Amino acid sequence: MKKLLLTLLGTIALTSTANAVEPITADFSTWETTTISTTETTATVDGVKYGFLGANINKGYNDAPNYLFIQGKKQKEPKAYVTFTLPFDCSKIVLTTTAGNSTNVEFTFSVPSENASAGTVYKIQTATTKYNQQIASIKFYPVTNDPSLEADTKELAFAVGMNGKQTKTVKLLAANLTDVITVSSTSNITTEKASYTVEEASEGIDITFTGNKGSEGESNSTITFSCNGITAEVSVTAYTASASGETETDPLTVSDVLAMNSINGNVFYVKGVIGDKGCKNALNGMVTEADAPSASNLIFKEGEKMIGVGLSIAETKAELNIVDNPQNIGREVIVKGNLENYFGGPGVKQTEFVKYLSEPVSGIEEVGADENAPVEY
Repeated sequence: MKKLLLTLLGTIALTSTANAVEPITADFSTWETTTISTTETTATVDGVKYGFLGANINKGYNDAPNYLFIQGKKQKEPKAYVTFTLPFDCSKIVLTTTAGNSTNVEFTFSVPSENASAGTVYKIQTATTKYNQQIASIKFYPVTNDPSLEADTKELAFAVGMNGKQTKTVKLLAANLTDVITVSSTSNITTEKASYTVEEASEGIDITFTGNKGSEGESNSTITFSCNGITAEVSVTAYTASASGETETDPLTVSDVLAMNSINGNVFYVKGVIGDKGCKNALNGMVTEADAPSASNLIFKEGEKMIGVGLSIAETKAELNIVDNPQNIGREVIVKGNLENYFGGPGVKQTEFVKYLSEPVSGIEEVGADENAPVEY
């Protein structure tokens, strides 16, 4: 999934009309594939008025459905955007993103009451000048008098070392509730309090996952928020490594880095065996080998498993790169760095050399040790 970079802005309310009974969905898969010029253009569909700047209706990969593609990279100031104006008072907006035929992801935005009136102009704008703002649909929900409770995300993913912690925030969208919102979950998922007011929950509830001893590997659980007989659930997937990754004596393995899948970008110690090739773009979630060694990156191996290791820090690059140090091929080494995607797969960036765990492979170091040594064929 390509990263979604959006801001949702409500402008001054204009007029108020009667609420619609049903939500309205802008399903861009049904819109005609077209190029919208960099000069703002407008369209009205199902009573919703749209304005476009630097946005296309594009065909997805492999004949996947169309999507709205906001082309921020071609814009200077202002950045690319789409605006919309609704015919009813709006309570929330749900964006469904897509990247070709990847799994769709929903983002829910609660509309403040002061910006909820019909006629308000809303803007979805690229947060940077980059591409990747791909929207499959936008669903607009009218204001109602019914009690409701919903989380701004339906899924949370955590990845930690043993006894490590990771915290993420969930905002609750609530309306017409009269009681506090309670939280229930498994023992390794905690919140600061057991219950929150509607106002507190709308600002965000911090959810902390702890990698307890005995919970190594993958786990699945559910967080349940409840109020006035209504519940909202968030599914949790988590990975706990058998090592902490916090010290050089307890480093993560290549398998751990792959399983953690760049979900936790913090600094960890990692060990691996240096391969004889540089990195190439990932396939099936794992970096692949280039045709030749590289001076700017390494591959750490563990059997058939591989991760990419960036060498952007000068001292580490000079010490480890296999173009200048071919004797490092096959050596086990410990590094420290951020767990981030590299060449499209889990890897290590901002890498710092820590120590070798094995000596140079026999025969490789000696070849360059004596310039006058005889050559054997």
